[in-house]
Amino acid sequence: MTVPPSAARDTVFVVDDSRTAREVVRLHLARLGCEAVAMDGGEACLAELARRAPSLILLDLRMERMQGDEVCRLVKAHPAGRNVPVIMFTSAGEPHEVMHCWRAGADDFLPKPVALEALEAKLAAVRAARERAQGAPRGRRVLLVEGGRFLHTFLGGALEQEGLHVLYARDAEDAARLAALHGSQLDGFVVDVSRAPREALALASRLREVHARKPLVLLSRAEESADVLARAQALAGAPLLEKRHLGADELLGRVLGRLVPGLVPLRAAERVPFFTVVEFATAGGAAMSGFSHDASPEALFVRTLTPAREGARLSLKVLLAGQRTPCTAEATVAWANAPHPQGPFRAPAGMGLRLERMDASLTQQFVRFVPRTLGFPLTGSPRASGF
Repeated sequence: MTVPPSAARDTVFVVDDSRTAREVVRLHLARLGCEAVAMDGGEACLAELARRAPSLILLDLRMERMQGDEVCRLVKAHPAGRNVPVIMFTSAGEPHEVMHCWRAGADDFLPKPVALEALEAKLAAVRAARERAQGAPRGRRVLLVEGGRFLHTFLGGALEQEGLHVLYARDAEDAARLAALHGSQLDGFVVDVSRAPREALALASRLREVHARKPLVLLSRAEESADVLARAQALAGAPLLEKRHLGADELLGRVLGRLVPGLVPLRAAERVPFFTVVEFATAGGAAMSGFSHDASPEALFVRTLTPAREGARLSLKVLLAGQRTPCTAEATVAWANAPHPQGPFRAPAGMGLRLERMDASLTQQFVRFVPRTLGFPLTGSPRASGF
């Protein structure tokens, strides 16, 4: 166990209505060099938060006077607490409790009884995120110029789940400002021309002039004129992607193919809610915890402050709701995002896992809950979009 020199500056709120549980965690934190501020309920936490912001809040989900998920929502809505990481304590092996934590905005969870090694790993991740605050997030970064809700809610979210860091622009003017501020950090651009073709193409022309070597993807939700189609082809070096002719999964595949040639996608366009508790470990490594929130036919998307490195092979224990014995699987980390303080780029802390082997029980759950009928064709005849 290593305590970094800066650890003494870490103040951690410990909120639990069990005196025994508070004392165990307080002793763990003392060994990790932190100042633990123990509280017996949400009211005390919120009152202390009004006076000072901690480095981390450890919060029990099940408390009598005010439930932990309610406290978490109030913390995240508080000006002093919106950027404070919250890790919630849950009963071991209870996926529905973890779901409550996620919906409340918690950053991660720890099962009770809290193990020192697991707490140390989460605390190290929080400290490392603070040290990364001034730099750009690691990974491929793209500017997405929105032309409507579809781009933000579907395409942007899907790109995030494929491991990209997305910078959202409301319109061409906002995009020009963001490109000027962050252009050196950007690896590509996606521009919807359908709302205002003239302004969007003018923006695309400026982006192409300044960032000639970076991929530029142009798309539209409307039927465009021959002139727009020709100009888009000239600027992007490829035909305009027309959403009305493409299924959502195919559109995402073509966007990814232009932004990151050679990337094998995780089929994030087809992801569905799939809430499970996930324990993962590399060969010979310590077991870490996280939770899946979505799954696609070939992937599991896991939220955790302690992701494994990209390319690592993992052994998984996946506990589904209503099960006492976890399922097992093997996976490779397709992308990994360590936690990063809030900034202009959006990306989930966690990892995308490419599933390679599942036991019979987990395979049965995927067959039942994760549809395979959509497919992910990168080429083929046009289809009507379902979005």
